[in-house]
Formats: sequence, structure tokens, C-alpha cells
Amino acid sequence: METTRLDIVDESRAAIQLVRHAFIELYDSVGADPASPQEVARRFGLNRNLTWKISRVIGSQEPFAALNHLPGQQGLDLLIEAFLRGGAPHDATINLQNAIRRFNDLVTTYAGDRDQFELTLESMGVFARERSLESGRELAFRGNSMIWGVQVKTRLATVMIAPGTPADGTVTLDFVQISGLMGFRRLRPTVQWRLARQQLHNDEGAAMQRIRTVPLVPSDDPTAPLVLREFCSPNMPKIEAIPRPDGLELILAGGPVGKLAAFDCVIGSVTRGLPAVRTPGNDFGSVAAAISPPTETLIFDLLLHREVVLNDLETLVYGFPHGGLDSPAVQTVQNLLPIHAEPVELAGSPPAISTPLVPRYKQIVGRAYERMSWNPSDSRGLRVEMPHPPMSSRIVLRWRLPEA
Repeated sequence: METTRLDIVDESRAAIQLVRHAFIELYDSVGADPASPQEVARRFGLNRNLTWKISRVIGSQEPFAALNHLPGQQGLDLLIEAFLRGGAPHDATINLQNAIRRFNDLVTTYAGDRDQFELTLESMGVFARERSLESGRELAFRGNSMIWGVQVKTRLATVMIAPGTPADGTVTLDFVQISGLMGFRRLRPTVQWRLARQQLHNDEGAAMQRIRTVPLVPSDDPTAPLVLREFCSPNMPKIEAIPRPDGLELILAGGPVGKLAAFDCVIGSVTRGLPAVRTPGNDFGSVAAAISPPTETLIFDLLLHREVVLNDLETLVYGFPHGGLDSPAVQTVQNLLPIHAEPVELAGSPPAISTPLVPRYKQIVGRAYERMSWNPSDSRGLRVEMPHPPMSSRIVLRWRLPEA
């Protein structure tokens, strides 16, 4: 018999709620206050860490959050024995034992063990582990770093949008895109890696042939014209730009490993004349940050001119289970990952963008304002900050274009 996502989620939620209800009834039977775990520990001769966990289970606002604090079987047995000695009725302890047994049976049936059970719920997007070292995405970051031999401290994606000024009077938008890999580190000397890839597509994945992208700052280096050298590390190795049929790729060759060889790489480009209203086959505007190497933190900023309004802005995270970063045309619902990250309004105008995760970030953005002759005070900002974004994914900020 096939098990559906709904079966697991609904049954798990019901089982956890039954355990929480049994804890509440047990505490109530002896007049114990779950909001005072130290007093409960003193009164029943229990470890304070155990009673604190139970208080968090009882007080969790969301059932699945209680999993972060539900003790193991040994701790639960100690609690039941102590409450029996303290005068708790047998019925209350039996109800708790039955609820725990039902929960454990469900875990065994659906997952085999507790860790795999939590990992399953985490993969479905209904459970988030509070202990950062046990986060599935952090474990993936560490494991992928070891396997692929590279890692990045911060992936920066900044998109600045302002009204365009085409000669024919059509309504368009001009984009500045700043892409950075801060603290790029090799763990193996032979690793070659694609640092960046630039593409322009409509909703159906077709290349937007008539729209051209140019460097933000003119460069004398024909091999890597988009690289903003003044904001890159002095020890940044040579990067090669390779034109492909579906976009431009910046490739890093192998080289030294470790902290001393880590470097920052920042590139910038300008794209003018992008659609500001709906056209056939193009109902949405979007920008994306590709996560190619294992990455510790993503900083994804939208800096918008006050005249630019993005309706129904949403964050979508698409995975590429077949490997590689494919055309946006294959970003199907089936590949949409259950990762939620709402854009947060940045304070002030110009927006306060400084973060210790991106060295000289204010100066980088300031150079873009200067090159475009845009007034920073005309801007507002939105940010998505995501710890350990999954490797081989594309984080998309998408909005619905208005009617013409």
C-alpha cells in the first residue's frame, strides 16, 4: 500500500497532539505547572533539563515544533516513575504511556527510527529542527563541501530595478545585477568550478534574444568583462568567461586550497529594456540566484526605484534533481522545494543594506548607483536571507506583471 504525504503528516500531527494532551493531563492531575520547570524538577526530584523539555512540548504553539523537545524513552520513563511517586493517578500515567507507544509505533512504521522520521517531516517542509548542527540543510552543506571540494561563505545576489527610458515610448525596466561569491574556498586543488552563469528567459524558457546585457563597469580584461575587480580579493585567481549557446559562463580553474587561498569574487551587469507589462508568453517578472557550490548563507536583495511596484512578490526555491542548473522551462511544480523565505523590508531610503556577511557591500551598491546615475534616496529594499540554501537549486523572486 502506497503511503501519501497526507497520511504521514496528518497521522504524525495527531499522534504528537495525543502525547501533548497526555502530558497536560498528567501535570494537571498533580497540580504541577508546566510553565515552572525548575519547580517541577525540585518537587519530583527530576533533572531540570528534562522538565524544561516537557514544558516546551506542552507549550509549543505548533505540534511539529514539539518534536524538537520530546525526550527519549529513558527520560519519559524517569518522568512517569517520579510522578507516580509524587501521587499521580495510574490512569494519567497509563494514558501517557499509551500515547507514547502510539507515537513510537508510527515512527517505526513510517521511518524506522526517530532521526529518519524527523528528516522525513523536514523534507516535507512541516518540521524545522531547532538544533542547528542537526539541520538537514546544514548537514548537506558540510557533506557537499567534502564531496565536491569547494564551499562558499556567502552567496550575494543583488538586483536593482528602475524604470527604463526607451526611445519608442514603451514601458520597460532597467536591471542592474550584482552577483558575488564571498569566501570561496577550494578544499581540493584539482577542482574546476563555474562561478557564475548569466541567462535571460521568458516564462516558457525561451532566450530573450533582442535584449542585451553589458558589463556594469567597463573592463580592459576581455576574458572576464563582468568582473568588478575593485571589489574582488587581490588573490583571486584568473577567471575565464566562456560563451555558451544559452548564456555566458565564468569558470574558475583548479588551484590552492584552504583559508589562505579563499577569495571574494563580484561581478556586475546591466540589462535594459526588460518587459514591465505582460506580453504573450510572459506573465511574470522574476530574478533568480543560482546555488551552484555548497553555500553557507544566501543574501538576496531587491533594490527598487519608488516607481517600481512588484505585485504578488513571492519566493520560490526550485531544485534540479537530475543534476546541473537547467533552463527555467524545467522548473516544474514537482521540483519546487518546501523552503519558505519571505522577503523582509530593509529599513530606510536609501535602504540599510550593510551586513558583515558581505565586505564593502555599501560601496559595491554605491558604485552601481553611480554608474547608472540613479539617486539612492529614490530606492527601497527587500531582502531574503537564507541559511544553507540547497546545492543545485535556483532561488527565484517572482512577481505578476501588470496588464499593458
